[in-house]
Amino acid sequence: MDKRKVIELDEAILGGGFAGTTCARKLTGRRVDFRTGLIAMDNYMVFQPMLPEVVGASVSPRHVVNPLRLLCPRASVFKGEVVSIDLNARQLVVDAGPFAGKTLFRFKDLVLALGAVVDLSRIPGMPEHAFLMQNVGDAMLLRSTIISRIEEATLETRPGVRRRLLSFVVVGGGYSGVETAGQILDLLNAIRRYYPGIGKEEIRVCLVHSREHLLPTLSSSLGRYAGDRLRERGLDLHLNQRVRAVTASYVLLEDGNRIETHTVISTVGNAPHPLVCQLATDLGLETVHGRILTDGHGRVPGADRVWAAGDCAAFPLAEGGESPGTAQFAMRQGALVAENIRRSQNNRPLRSFAFKGLGELATIGHHVAVANIMGLRFSGFLAWWMWRTIYLLKLPRLDRKIRIVLDWTLDLFFPRDINVLNPRFTSLIKEIHLEVDDHLYHTGEPAFSLYIVKKGRIQIYDREGTVKEVEPGEYFGERALLQDGIWRFNARAAEPTRLVSVPAKIFHQIVGESGSLAALFRRSAAQYKSREVINRVAQRLPEEVLNQTAKDVMVGEIICLLPTMTIGAALEITRLHAHSSYPLVDRNGILLGAIRRDDLYDLIKNESTGPATTLSSVTRSTLPTITAEAGMREVVERLIRSGANKIIVVDGSNRPKGIITLLDLVTETEVVASGPTES
Repeated sequence: MDKRKVIELDEAILGGGFAGTTCARKLTGRRVDFRTGLIAMDNYMVFQPMLPEVVGASVSPRHVVNPLRLLCPRASVFKGEVVSIDLNARQLVVDAGPFAGKTLFRFKDLVLALGAVVDLSRIPGMPEHAFLMQNVGDAMLLRSTIISRIEEATLETRPGVRRRLLSFVVVGGGYSGVETAGQILDLLNAIRRYYPGIGKEEIRVCLVHSREHLLPTLSSSLGRYAGDRLRERGLDLHLNQRVRAVTASYVLLEDGNRIETHTVISTVGNAPHPLVCQLATDLGLETVHGRILTDGHGRVPGADRVWAAGDCAAFPLAEGGESPGTAQFAMRQGALVAENIRRSQNNRPLRSFAFKGLGELATIGHHVAVANIMGLRFSGFLAWWMWRTIYLLKLPRLDRKIRIVLDWTLDLFFPRDINVLNPRFTSLIKEIHLEVDDHLYHTGEPAFSLYIVKKGRIQIYDREGTVKEVEPGEYFGERALLQDGIWRFNARAAEPTRLVSVPAKIFHQIVGESGSLAALFRRSAAQYKSREVINRVAQRLPEEVLNQTAKDVMVGEIICLLPTMTIGAALEITRLHAHSSYPLVDRNGILLGAIRRDDLYDLIKNESTGPATTLSSVTRSTLPTITAEAGMREVVERLIRSGANKIIVVDGSNRPKGIITLLDLVTETEVVASGPTES
């Protein structure tokens, strides 16, 4: 790597959250120390406890973020994504962007404060349809979406669509879920007077929680109090329920009930950071639910001069267990790690983590909150006042405190902001995991993505049966995206399956710029035809042909290739018998797949291969198969479903016995049409 792109640090702190920024500030103290580096994906720290108030338009989005360079003025701040860590070489690589590229950092001490990420892949449809509450962009997007739904509903007359537009579902009854639901209620109640065509009874806010009461880390009495007060304000609360699937039109609960909605907010699904997981796997580090287990001083056992703090670290508590992933613990852990780094550098004894927590608070909107402070329980207006006071004191920097106080004051006298903004928000392009019989979508729902199967199998079906089964490496969804954007079939997992979704917007951008890709997708879209359409195609064949079997029509002389055959020998076969593809069989004659002639030619162009290279190096494709006894209607259907122009006829042991091409069907039809020839 270019020497000018190597940066030397004494301490490299990864992550710009509560733990990382506190650690950087404590390490630098009152002196400028630019050899302490803070590396983060964003150049600001989000004060997450106030994100729900951004959703409710109580505070400005700009006032809940703090620039890292102002928070940590005596440290070096670098914006970029950490792509790899090499502890043996004491270095890491950071991707700063498409123009600056990758930079190598060398360090003496490493602090892991990367926090957690969101993984919604276990719930079908959640990654594609749910809104998140992870950063300020998510909060801004959610607020804009809620207002957009209200605006759209004013022009909608269809009862079903209007009902879904005015229904909002929050998943998760922890702090973020409860506070978000409360703020949504406040926002809708505050702005409803500007929409006289929408009645109060039409607006519905639901909260789905898997436990017996809300806020499970608080006492059951405070959790039930929060639930009762939210119900009084109109919240539709579903306790002891889990979400089984999410579609564009409804949320499917575990008990089989549906909540019709076009807006789902997920506050669940926290998962360990992938880089932390990789590091733990490579070094064999002990983890607790994906969080790296530290010793009582913040060090990572088994890794020299590596420390961890915040949501990616599991700090052991004196009374047993590990510290929770809350801001108050993250800040103390960051401060302790900073102090112990300095102590270790000066060969002084390290301090142990002794913080036990000061309490917990949650606001539920409408000047009401619940709190447990130093063992004392509070609820109602007093708890709400305490919530605002405590978090105002925790908010970094004086200018942000003043701005938030002004926001709260102005909110008492002026209407809430109902502008619809379109901010940058967290990308939801993730892998989706489906269990057997989990549905991805149903007939009639809007299509949002093209799907690629990485593992498993997807069954596309309608009332008449299976339309197509999509295997690993194949894709589906192009038909709906190329036409009217509505699913014409159902899709469910035939086995445990992992998918990657490509959003419709990206799909259309790619297809729109490439005529060849558009043609490719149009050809593959032709595979998804209903049985009625297939029957109409089959009826074009004469009745005499339809009454025949595959054995009657197939060409019995079939040219097969072996994996042990050289490319040179295979090319000689292609010269003598010119076909677009050839069946590949093992030495027992069992079908293994197919090899395209073009793939053979491409392999010859490769510098590492030659005529003596065996066919085991050639990429295998697939051709549809059918039994010799199958009727011609089934042959036609299999050809259409596969999008292929030929089909291999096999016996019960999957040995090729013949081949049928579209040309064979056309020829057979012409023979029947011309009638018997005279001898």
